[in-house]
Amino acid sequence: MRKISIYALLSILSLGSCTKEFVYNDANDIKENAEQIFGLIDPNQDWRTTTSGTVSITADADLADIAKVQILTESPFFNGNSVILAEAEATAGQTVTLNYDAPRGAETVIAACTDDKGHYFIKAIDLSTKQVSFATKTAQTRAATRTAEAGIGVSNLTLDGSNVTRSLNANREIYAELGTNSGNSYMTNFTTSKNIAPWENNNWKNEAQWQLTSTSSISGGWNVVEGTVVRDISSSNPMLEDEATTLKAIFDKYLSHKTNSDKSRVNNLVYIREGSALRFFDNHLTSDGNPITLIPVNMASTEIDCSTLYYYYYNPSDVPSGTSLTDYVKKLPKFKAIPCEHTNTNKGVNREDFFRVHEYLLPYYGDFMPTTQTFYPQNNVYRIRNVGKTSKNQKNYLTYFDSNNHNAERLANAYEASDSKFLNQLWQVFDIGNGRYLLYNIGGKKFLTNVGKYIEDGNNWEFFFTDYLPFVKEIPYTISINADETRRIKCVNTPTTFVGATNNSSNPRIASNKTTNDGEFINWAFEAYNFTGNIDALESVTLEADPTDHAAISDCIPSGYRVGFMLSKIYNPNLLQNYLKEAKNGCLYGYGEMNTTINNFPDHFSSAVTNPKYGMEPNDPRIAMFNANNKTFLAFEDGADTNYSDMIIELGGNSGSFFDDPQEVEEQAYTMCFEDRPNVADYDMNDVVLRCTRVSSTELELSLIATGANDPVLISGIVGDYVSGTELKNKEVHGLFGVETSTFVNTVTSDEVLPSVSCVYRVDASTSIKQFLSNIYITNNGQGGRTIGLPATGEAPFALIMPGNFNYPQEKISIATAYTTFRNWVNNANNYGNWPEFFESTKIYTNPYNRE
Repeated sequence: MRKISIYALLSILSLGSCTKEFVYNDANDIKENAEQIFGLIDPNQDWRTTTSGTVSITADADLADIAKVQILTESPFFNGNSVILAEAEATAGQTVTLNYDAPRGAETVIAACTDDKGHYFIKAIDLSTKQVSFATKTAQTRAATRTAEAGIGVSNLTLDGSNVTRSLNANREIYAELGTNSGNSYMTNFTTSKNIAPWENNNWKNEAQWQLTSTSSISGGWNVVEGTVVRDISSSNPMLEDEATTLKAIFDKYLSHKTNSDKSRVNNLVYIREGSALRFFDNHLTSDGNPITLIPVNMASTEIDCSTLYYYYYNPSDVPSGTSLTDYVKKLPKFKAIPCEHTNTNKGVNREDFFRVHEYLLPYYGDFMPTTQTFYPQNNVYRIRNVGKTSKNQKNYLTYFDSNNHNAERLANAYEASDSKFLNQLWQVFDIGNGRYLLYNIGGKKFLTNVGKYIEDGNNWEFFFTDYLPFVKEIPYTISINADETRRIKCVNTPTTFVGATNNSSNPRIASNKTTNDGEFINWAFEAYNFTGNIDALESVTLEADPTDHAAISDCIPSGYRVGFMLSKIYNPNLLQNYLKEAKNGCLYGYGEMNTTINNFPDHFSSAVTNPKYGMEPNDPRIAMFNANNKTFLAFEDGADTNYSDMIIELGGNSGSFFDDPQEVEEQAYTMCFEDRPNVADYDMNDVVLRCTRVSSTELELSLIATGANDPVLISGIVGDYVSGTELKNKEVHGLFGVETSTFVNTVTSDEVLPSVSCVYRVDASTSIKQFLSNIYITNNGQGGRTIGLPATGEAPFALIMPGNFNYPQEKISIATAYTTFRNWVNNANNYGNWPEFFESTKIYTNPYNRE
């Protein structure tokens, strides 16, 4: 059995008012036959599956030109299944009263204003609501605060240039290339076995993450929190109940999260792709020159605690000719926007609920890109001797060793100049600023590099040699001078670890966890060696330059600039080896071309692509940007299930309104199903199947879509004037399809689907579709002209009206078998139980109008 919760996909049984009384002489036979299939029919069963409502709507929504007011089944955003229950023309400020029939069991419907282009502004209401105004306190507050005013004082904001971090992408690429270029077998095995290799040669190395200094300050209600600019809006701009209900109505149906009522829902991507409101590719905002803010309104992800949102911006005219936008964006600085855990801790609601507590500002820090800097060695070339080893056999000179052989000679006796390994004991020292130094071995032509906790905890693995400069710069040393002119070499990335020696001559190594008070084994004498021209030393080394501090120059990103977003999700941030290999760690972008590597990262993110139930493409965005209710939202997919509701953010400001978002919503269609022999009916509800839609205020289109009858059956009781199409009044259904009386049409899944036969009729403007259908009955000439119409209360359902394109049962399968809880409702009129949501997919016939 399969369960779904989309009313319009299944449709629902509904009974209109009966205008013709049908008297059956074999009523007892009809009742006995029905009870064999359904059991006892509740004598109060009127087959009502709709609830009538009346509401007065004031057309005061935030739309430029209001043309209509409507009642819809569901939110129209992302939703091709939303249908109109009632509508009327209206002008701004006008109040219109609408009567509607909502699906029974629905707790809410949607009141809407729309302009003549199809732009919607909606509000979710319950069925007891009698009056609706869109100009509530919530809407007024929104209008007042949608655009933060320019002039926010940002002069005391400063970016922290000394603590810029590389993104996860950058670190993964560095290690992936190191595994190829270092000549170190452990590094190669690590990067390949932990799936780091896909990042190699993907131009991520310069991607850096910036945030504000801890000394930055701001006023006017704003604060600097965890390197971001934020203000508390929980009192000034709270999430009121009616707004939360509307947002839930917008998101829960078609961006439903697994924590909601239907926990089986995954892959909202199919609905996102169909949504006309979506800006799915090239997901960049275009700044209008006013402040841009971000307001989290939902954080349903279980991984929100380890997530941080960053933003970037660029002037489109600055993208160099011949450079792809993807490669250009990779190099752009990423600025910290939202520390997600800060808001998550303070939201005060459950995971799936909507809230509004914080608003984050996106300042403009000027335009800058990574640069390089050239460094020169100290004048002397050195031999480096451990002073804690005093006897000759203690091998106290620091010597180049093979990184692949961790039992290799790391400390050795002084080589003579004639020794072929003499250059392996000669070192150059590069001062790269901020108290950091590089040690270059002339013989090995590589830099001594500390791996430490970046790769593995074992002491035997903490040092190796490499000429891979991005890695060298990331892991330098500090060198301090003792009173006796000896020096101590400390590892920058592991502050308690010094380059040291050991007094165990059988296991010479340079890894030491000694502290500064543990004697002379961590003291080194730098013995200058007279430089000669035959030594192949480095003249200079060029590295990526340290970031420079950039003071915020504006609270507004310049007009015309593009703005994009990156969600960084990091488990185990302290130990880099776990940080790199964790399958759930990743940087996720709104610009889809930036996701081609992460969307192919094995075990977690790639399952969104490889698992057919999710359907993601390698270049799909992880952040969907769309407009609803005159606001722009960002919807995030941080994992594999493509529900795109892990976090939802409202955009403050108007920079998201540059793309259009008209919706196309049709009026509710109705389906009418008949049994042609009530006394022996199998109740497959497909002997005659009709469909009716509204063409205009005075025109209805009636279509014959199926017949499972074996008798000659006529369509009778149509009240309306012929306009166009094939006349259906008093016509035999098989003849309309052009088949023999014994032929079933559109009721057997293995048979060819025949097109429906349609006619447009003119009716009074006050006639609803249900009223029009309630007059229709069938005449079975194979049973002496027996007429069958809508049943009275307590009678068997041999004729039914259903809103939507109902998927009726297949031939010879009763509705009680196809829809597994239908019988419960037959026996108890109050036990509706949303029976249309429960069905056997192999026993229903997909309505031709539900087929693509």
